[in-house]
Amino acid sequence: MKFGKEFTTHLEETLPEWRDKFLSYKPLKKLLKRFPSSAAADSLPPRPGRDPNGAPQPGAGPLVDSQEWFVRILNEELDKFNDFYVDKEEEFVIRFQELKERIERVKEKSSKAGTSTSEFSEQMMEIRKDFVTIHGEMVLLKNYSSLNFAGLVKILKKYDKRTGGVLRLPYTQLALHQPFFTTESLTRLVRECEENLELLFPLEAEVIESSPATGDPSNQQTNDTADGSVRTSSTLGEEATDIYRSTLAAMRTIQGLKRASSTYNPLSFSSFYRHDDESNGAVTSEDSASNSPCTVQKGEDTDGEDADGSL
Repeated sequence: MKFGKEFTTHLEETLPEWRDKFLSYKPLKKLLKRFPSSAAADSLPPRPGRDPNGAPQPGAGPLVDSQEWFVRILNEELDKFNDFYVDKEEEFVIRFQELKERIERVKEKSSKAGTSTSEFSEQMMEIRKDFVTIHGEMVLLKNYSSLNFAGLVKILKKYDKRTGGVLRLPYTQLALHQPFFTTESLTRLVRECEENLELLFPLEAEVIESSPATGDPSNQQTNDTADGSVRTSSTLGEEATDIYRSTLAAMRTIQGLKRASSTYNPLSFSSFYRHDDESNGAVTSEDSASNSPCTVQKGEDTDGEDADGSL
């Protein structure tokens, strides 16, 4: 399946309040079609441009101003990712700490006289539901990071292919060090949440596995888990179930991206996910292939979407 269709499908299945926080992938694709192709641009007379320091640079070519304009649009997208990611991460830290404090209060109360077993069980069930909810949201946020980064790489690839430019490598390096792609703190929070769930509720099945195996068995595991979400929805509650399903949809998209490229290219999706974080389907800036000293290959990665030369 082409990336654009995968991305659109995920947007349809994700939480409604998250949809406008993702990369404007389809509008950016349409925008690129308005750029003159590299062959057409070569036939245009050169125009003055500017060097990296902002100084005038005579004869820089007709696409210099267009590239600056396009980069400004991409920078606005990065700001959108960063603002949303940082806000959600801070929210998760606060909510998770509150959950741990709730557990301690319930335990302290249950050790005193006057708390029945049924009351204690009911309180712990509510805490379990909230743990499952926040865990699903955190895994979803990690996949949010990966999907937006993957979409950004695709758009940059299309820009270079359309214009003959070389924007993809430097801008990808910039994106790698943005807050939305620096997920180490969130990864630790996810692991701590999983440890608490395993310790408190070891027999419960609602926890989303954040590190599904690759290949065909992963599809079966994902499908089994999706079935489980339906079976356990009555205990999770409607809100938690929606998060559960959205997270599974994101993980399926990430798995598809991992399998998309069959040939090696340091900026292909399979390379970005080659050494992905074991705690979930997301890749982080520390282990990204484009953060390595590899030289970018001139050949295109065969990710499926550009096989027919279309944008």
